[in-house]
Amino acid sequence: MIKDIVVHLTGSSEDKFRLDCAEKLAGRFDAHLTGLLVHIEPEIVAMPEAGYADVLQSLVAEALEKTEQRRAILAKRFSEMVVPGDLRVVSGLRGTVGDELAAEARTSDLFVGTRPYGDPDRGHRIEEGVLFKSGRPCVLLPPEQVVPFDFETVLVAWKNTRESARAVRDAIPFLQKARTVTVVLSTGEPDEERRASSGADIARYLSRHGVTCEVRELSGWHAAQDALLNEIEATQAQLVVAGAFGHSRLQERLLGGVTRALLERCPVPVLVSR
Repeated sequence: MIKDIVVHLTGSSEDKFRLDCAEKLAGRFDAHLTGLLVHIEPEIVAMPEAGYADVLQSLVAEALEKTEQRRAILAKRFSEMVVPGDLRVVSGLRGTVGDELAAEARTSDLFVGTRPYGDPDRGHRIEEGVLFKSGRPCVLLPPEQVVPFDFETVLVAWKNTRESARAVRDAIPFLQKARTVTVVLSTGEPDEERRASSGADIARYLSRHGVTCEVRELSGWHAAQDALLNEIEATQAQLVVAGAFGHSRLQERLLGGVTRALLERCPVPVLVSR
């Protein structure tokens, strides 16, 4: 059940696409919408010059003024919405504000943002922070693109793993409203019988939630990510559901090949869970 949605806002032109999608989703699920406007605090650098304190104070004041201007514009947009909503400011340094955004998202049912590596603000670490640390499903949109909000055609990238299972469970409200659901199986399974069993199992699971799906196996491709991107185009999917594979090493996000491809190249929104 989706009753509380949060959307990442930055004051950029991308806000329009994120807000339009988030508002439509809130209306579709009869949910409350919260806008999270990110305020980037100026970095404090140790400098010997006495005048640096004045420079820093000026930078802080300038950043606050810019955020307040953005907040006022967005507040007007929220006042015109037909769904219940509110607007908050989330502050932090550029390298850590993703953690603050993740903390806000934990008390919601769904996070809406721009897919990493395509955000014109180059804020991929912010959205990665939410994906890896919020524990909430994320709908990540292709940058600067109007997307359909009904998501009638959904493609599920299935692999018998914890991440995929989490993503499918989180996507149930979307799948129940979809007209067509296609489940594609990973080519990584070495055992044909096991692969067929996995497909039957996920189809049975979805049917018990009122979702009818077609199961397809992706074969004959050298790279699973290329097969998946081709299937997205072939099925004219409006939403992709996938588990987010990867881990953190020395503060660097190391994503699996399929996950990285989706977050870089997917032409339609992706619902990902971690």
